[in-house]
Amino acid sequence: MTPRRVSRAISPVIATMLLVGLTVVLSALVYLLVSTAPQAGIDPSRFQYIRILSIRHAGDTFTTTCDDSCITLVHEGNAPLANDDLSVVVLRNNLVLKTNITTLNAGRFYTTKHDGVEYLTGPGSLGAKGATLDPGEEIYLDLTESKVGLTKAGDLVTVRIIDKTSGIVISEDSARA
Repeated sequence: MTPRRVSRAISPVIATMLLVGLTVVLSALVYLLVSTAPQAGIDPSRFQYIRILSIRHAGDTFTTTCDDSCITLVHEGNAPLANDDLSVVVLRNNLVLKTNITTLNAGRFYTTKHDGVEYLTGPGSLGAKGATLDPGEEIYLDLTESKVGLTKAGDLVTVRIIDKTSGIVISEDSARA
């Protein structure tokens, strides 16, 4: 009898190439999942872009709506937002300021405890339409200089808009004073 020869179904070279290819495909999938995942606390489906239009600080010419440090916000999103459902966090140079803005509805704002904020006004917060902030409307936040010490020329100011019902950040913008 002649000895039987062992046949190999797959060569080691092909097996190595298959393992390398599978590793590359899995690595690409993990990278895509991580890079497109939403940031913690931000729900992209609810994100609305509320931009800082201007920042005025001590020494600037002021209007009747802003006499200390004033931040003008404009809603550049695509849907009306219920003002009572929004709160605001203000940061200066990445440090949270001691402000307490629990609504963007001017009518309700003055009945709340609003440390560090003297006025909240603007077309997006007043009148019958004050219940919603519509795309294109502005809101003015007049921060009390003595309490929060906002802004000096060159300060980086960040405004975060938070949906109070879910605790999710729906907008964040930064600008230099």
